[in-house]
Amino acid sequence: MGRYRMRWEGVLGTFLEVQVETPFPFLASRVFRKVLAEVERLEGVFSRHKESELTRLLERGQGTLSPELAHLLALGLRLMEATGGAFTLSPGFLGVPLELKGERALVHAPLDLDGFAKGYIADRALERAWGPGVAALLVNLGGDLAYRGRRPLRVGVEGPHDNAPPLFTLRLPQGGLAVSGTRFKGEHLRSWRGPVRTPLAGVVAPSAALADALTKAVAVLEEEAWPVLSAFGAEGFFLRDGVHKSPGLARFWEGEDA
Repeated sequence: MGRYRMRWEGVLGTFLEVQVETPFPFLASRVFRKVLAEVERLEGVFSRHKESELTRLLERGQGTLSPELAHLLALGLRLMEATGGAFTLSPGFLGVPLELKGERALVHAPLDLDGFAKGYIADRALERAWGPGVAALLVNLGGDLAYRGRRPLRVGVEGPHDNAPPLFTLRLPQGGLAVSGTRFKGEHLRSWRGPVRTPLAGVVAPSAALADALTKAVAVLEEEAWPVLSAFGAEGFFLRDGVHKSPGLARFWEGEDA
């Protein structure tokens, strides 16, 4: 069984790293091509920085949606409601930013899907590339992880400072893992409660899209986010005067690193 790795820079403004375990070297090359092709295809749906389906929707204010954009917008509205706005599709806008009616959308405010589009794209790329002969596959898109394999993936979670050693290790059986915090200074971490106090938050979830979005909720809500995570089958942590963990994180926890 061989393990193969490929990394690209400048994909969606960040990096894309793929690791595949397979006994067939030719299959690893095929997996790499499929992952990259799916990421590039979905960039044409979700990008805010070049022409895409999303930018065309925002220009027109309404339109018929592709299945991918319809799914992500519906999930985003659900997450906004579940988190009380700690996660948002429209930073700075206090109302409901859009209406969905079947495949149609009516937009009321600028939309920013950066809070979880990367995670969703990682999920879809993994699904696209998975197939017979693949024993394990990791898609790491800018730090948002989508994983499937026979054995849990060990992931060292780095501290909030550049070049910091791992604080602890998590075991990811499958699904998604995302880490976020004030280190990244994202729009999605601006809270109506005032400055976000935790420098680091993370979530293990059934998908990278959920993990990506729910890290923002944990950064804002801290312990108040635990019931929300539980409703989505997720567990999380945040760093502030030590590591605070959701009740079910123990099953993924391998402990502090030396």
